[in-house]
Amino acid sequence: CQIRDYLLSFGGFLGVYALCMVVGIWGTLQLQWEIDLQFYSWYDGACAGVFLMFGIIMPRQVTRLCVQMGVSRKTAYLGIYLMAGAAALGAALAGRVLMGLIDTAARNLLGTGGQKHLFLDLFQNMYCGGGPLTALDQVLSVVMTVIVLCLMFSLGLFFSFLFWRLNKMGCILAVVVIVAVPTLFQFLVEALPLVPALFRSLGRAFAASPWSGILLLLVGLALLAGIGWFLIRQTNIRGGMLSR
Repeated sequence: CQIRDYLLSFGGFLGVYALCMVVGIWGTLQLQWEIDLQFYSWYDGACAGVFLMFGIIMPRQVTRLCVQMGVSRKTAYLGIYLMAGAAALGAALAGRVLMGLIDTAARNLLGTGGQKHLFLDLFQNMYCGGGPLTALDQVLSVVMTVIVLCLMFSLGLFFSFLFWRLNKMGCILAVVVIVAVPTLFQFLVEALPLVPALFRSLGRAFAASPWSGILLLLVGLALLAGIGWFLIRQTNIRGGMLSR
């Protein structure tokens, strides 16, 4: 029943996204913008927001249900990530197909030719300069999108289990720390010159090649997944027999 609800929700999301793209094409036609213009599609960003909320809402319910059924926490945690990975792969493939259809329609309507893309995703904008994607680029784009979505899911899971683990006072302190993060980061940047240099190096490495970008995203995903596993092991899950 929940899987059906998730599928219906994501189908509605794709429908709204497609409608927004159609409105964008219609606006381009009505305003008679230059056909050399290209736009970031925001599909990756929209899906990232969805998976962040997905990571906040879904893991608690699944973990509590698994523990009540006598399933170990390790199995439940792996199952959560398998579910998230499958959903991310479906979202990445659906987005690639949807963007291809919409971009083809846009090229035909605007007369931009066979090689011109009106809407670009993050991978195409960063690593291909807005040009066409090769077969390898298509695969790497899907892989990078899957990792980004799983990374956002892990971030949501981290916040969900963090606030589940803490008591009321701990939650208040956590909110204060999260709100103060920008100020703390600015202080670190001013106090430690190595911090901005490190971030610049990571940014250059990420933009240099899709392979290095994927590697850095995998490192971030592994770090958040490890923290999430530590939190789920320490959380007192009520409503059923606790599993190791």
